[in-house]
Amino acid sequence: MTIQEQTLPWSALGEEATRHLQALLRCDTTKTETSAIAYLHSQLELESIETRIIEPTPGRPNIWARLPGNGTQRPLLLLSHVDVVPVERENWTVDPFGGEIQNGYLYGRGAVDMKCMTAKELTFILHAARQARANGQPLNRDIVFLAVADEENASTHGMAWIAEHDPGLLDAEYALNEGGGYAIELGGKRIYLCETAQKGSVEVTLRAVGEPGHGSVPHRDNAVVRLARAVQRIAARPLPLHATATSRRFISLLAQTQTQPSQAILLQALHPLLSEQVMRVLPETSANGLRAMLHNTASPTFLQAGQALNVIPGEAIARLDGRIIPGQTSASFAEELRQRIHDPQVEVRVDPQSLGHEGSAETPLFAALRDAIARHDPDALVAPYLFPATSDSRFLAPLGVIAYGFDPMRPEPGWPSPQQVAHGHDERISLANLEFGVKVLFDATYQLCR
Repeated sequence: MTIQEQTLPWSALGEEATRHLQALLRCDTTKTETSAIAYLHSQLELESIETRIIEPTPGRPNIWARLPGNGTQRPLLLLSHVDVVPVERENWTVDPFGGEIQNGYLYGRGAVDMKCMTAKELTFILHAARQARANGQPLNRDIVFLAVADEENASTHGMAWIAEHDPGLLDAEYALNEGGGYAIELGGKRIYLCETAQKGSVEVTLRAVGEPGHGSVPHRDNAVVRLARAVQRIAARPLPLHATATSRRFISLLAQTQTQPSQAILLQALHPLLSEQVMRVLPETSANGLRAMLHNTASPTFLQAGQALNVIPGEAIARLDGRIIPGQTSASFAEELRQRIHDPQVEVRVDPQSLGHEGSAETPLFAALRDAIARHDPDALVAPYLFPATSDSRFLAPLGVIAYGFDPMRPEPGWPSPQQVAHGHDERISLANLEFGVKVLFDATYQLCR
């Protein structure tokens, strides 16, 4: 059942979400989430919603809340995190924790990643509680609201702890989280990306060994040179192509937006021998994102070698941020790297951090998101998407929860993409986009839960 637009006061709900987001942005949660969790608790208490504070470590609280349904269907989990990455205040034009509105945009660290989704999900559960109390008709599903700590680091004090020590709090059929929802424009068509799969995360360590010596006498067996060559070989071209069902469907849908011969060309992105030729005709940012969906990746982020300028060290170490396609393993990834480096004097170690997962888009939740976008952005499409990074959804997949990343945002003239704004200077979201997200979330959630 799709709600009728006139039954909901969209302007008032958008203003309520804005008020909640402003309050959350004014909480500096770079080191502790206490103030933000306290605010969420105060709002949930106003509607007498069952809440629980989970604080595995002092100063790192999480909040769980539940609005009971009639029990005919399993719960929907609305998930978000309230911690944020640090800021360089000197590079901001506004107070990053001021929650200021300028020219129709709300500024603050976390405006996009991801307190905006927390505010929208809070607005929904509060409104649903009021509606249930007013008409005596609960939804068909429990609505579980969970705002957690520590996602920007390792989730140690948030989802990792909850999944290990109290997984019953995560009992749900479906979950909505970050990782998608923003739109790209291709061939005159807007396409919203719904994250139905995400890559696994590994830490890669390369250790090169060589002959130590005096810096004044160069030789061929220099560990630093050997390591540099290994890193360059990894970065020079993509690793082997691994197209999952999600990636195939995504590229197929993109191709449908194109006319010939562009349609046929885009489909060749799935061909191991032709994929890079396709990437070369795409805009760089699009090509980079598409490559990350089709290949295991390893980005060098840390180098260590030597202690004195005049000493050639006997070893050099690099650490790389590795991301692996669902279905691939740490062992198979390590072998890809060894074959690419092709040097027995470079040791490759791959330490898994999280597993990738891939879910189906053939669900009532995906249909509800698609219908909501069709309602509020006619003629736009929704495509299943392989998120090339990780989110807290990685803790839900092993529990059997179908988790999608979908925080809808429309492209706007002069506004960078959400991927560029998140973690950047002057992070911001427009009030119009915030209200748009409220509409899509409400419409999809009511369709799923009634």
